[in-house]
Amino acid sequence: MWWILLIAVAAFAVSNEEEILMKNLTTVTWAHAVNNKTYLQAALASEVSMLEADIVLGHISGSEGPPIPIMAHPPATTSDLSLSEFLSTVQQFNKGKSKPKGVKLDFKSIEAFEKSQELIGQYTKPEINFPVWLNADILPGPVDATTKPVDPAKFLKLGATHPRTVMSIGWTTKFGGNITEGEYSREHIGTMLRMIHENHVTQTVTFPVRAGLASNSQPVLLDLLRETSYLNSTMTVWSSEGDAVETDRLRALILTVGLEKTYLDVPAELATRLQLSPAAQVKT
Repeated sequence: MWWILLIAVAAFAVSNEEEILMKNLTTVTWAHAVNNKTYLQAALASEVSMLEADIVLGHISGSEGPPIPIMAHPPATTSDLSLSEFLSTVQQFNKGKSKPKGVKLDFKSIEAFEKSQELIGQYTKPEINFPVWLNADILPGPVDATTKPVDPAKFLKLGATHPRTVMSIGWTTKFGGNITEGEYSREHIGTMLRMIHENHVTQTVTFPVRAGLASNSQPVLLDLLRETSYLNSTMTVWSSEGDAVETDRLRALILTVGLEKTYLDVPAELATRLQLSPAAQVKT
């Protein structure tokens, strides 16, 4: 199970390909907004490593009854794909695979996360062969972001009941368009560290940071990763199309943190400019 080697120390020999992957997490590839049946099948048939999808409470198109966790991005509240079917389809595809595709579940509300607990538990057992990341923006972030974060204490407390998952925890951001300046502050980092300590997080964590902001924030991000090294912490650098990014600064940050500690989830044009590897991350 090649992916587990990314988040834990292996006690056995690995192939050259796996060794390369462990040393350079920027080679992990992503499919985004896998929120319907058609795209799910296309993503499974592709070469990507990780399927990122959004979860809200809503209804399967044409159905009635109480809302359930479905794959959709706000403001949508209907979909042809439930979280239950999404996970069962991925599990079926991954059976017998030496390189199973992982999932990054992006929860848009604490209510959606609460309603998903029993289901998540079914897919985080030792016999499951693919990684599950639990993602949410749990704190307000740079440039006076106004998006409401997911309740941090509840998210971390519930996440702790799934110790085999990776907790992907970040900040809301306000960036892009006319907003081209900003950074993660010591207050942002300090609040995140306090939440981790107060809620006794023990599983692997990754911190999603927006590229244009992260490039201006090297000292505090290095502090964050150093203070959470006991959690095998990494950062996941992401960017939206058109974000202003100081490429040289971002490249310096990634190389300082280390390719073995940095996932890269950015548009193809930015990945090319960073010149980190021939297979640098490309958004799909």
